[in-house]
Amino acid sequence: MLEYLVDRLISLMGPISTLSKEKRELKDNALRAIVTALQETKIYYKSLERGSERNTDTEAQLVRYWGAAAIPLRHIDEELAMICEHKADFWIDPKSWSNDQISSLGIKLEDVTKAYRQLAMPSFNKARHLRNA
Repeated sequence: MLEYLVDRLISLMGPISTLSKEKRELKDNALRAIVTALQETKIYYKSLERGSERNTDTEAQLVRYWGAAAIPLRHIDEELAMICEHKADFWIDPKSWSNDQISSLGIKLEDVTKAYRQLAMPSFNKARHLRNA
């Protein structure tokens, strides 16, 4: 009987380790998508700060980056996925959004960056919070 239980536990180890690997890959893909959207948005803002004109092609690409980030994120953080959806909507027509709308939806770039970092490195952020408390 004990031998049977040990054999069953060993047989479950493969699927269990695969599951955690798949979950880790899903999270990595989601994080990769959002960090790409964040970085591309920051690059675009930098170019605007340096005097470049608004570029509708770049803004259309940002719509796609933010929309693509929302898809895998919905499996690990639905709230952050919705924020990405709102960011995609924002880039469709940024001039039509008020500062109040941007703030209330939590789509300011600093807020999204903070949410990304909390998701990507929760233990680091927890340790940092405890040090600052």
